[in-house]
Amino acid sequence: MLNLEINFFAFFASGIVAFLLGILWYHPKIMGARWLAVRGKKREDMDTSPLPFVASFFLWVLTACFFSFLAQFLGINTAAGYFALSCLLWVAFAMPPALMGALYTGYPFEAVAIDTAYQLGGYYLIAIVHIIFLYI
Repeated sequence: MLNLEINFFAFFASGIVAFLLGILWYHPKIMGARWLAVRGKKREDMDTSPLPFVASFFLWVLTACFFSFLAQFLGINTAAGYFALSCLLWVAFAMPPALMGALYTGYPFEAVAIDTAYQLGGYYLIAIVHIIFLYI
């Protein structure tokens, strides 16, 4: 029988932290202005609806939930293990589809790099929060 003990507070907190990274990452003074420029867009062209933020929040929490499940299922209980899981998930499941989509749609490579670097940062933050919960 599979016995998984998932720390629900850790996965929820890590999802929130990863979501907050996006707010910082795409800020005009960090990567947002460059991201818009390489896409040939202006700030006025962007959707002002809260839907992308609500969806991103939910999706990061979902990602953190599955990260927690995989870490428990694989028996990961070290910092190196959590960071390795972050890298593997990014290399296997986040970066390739983004790059493939860009190849087919003509989405600018630099924008893909900005987006996928943000995703990797989100995975690393999920790992960091889980590592913190190992020691508290």
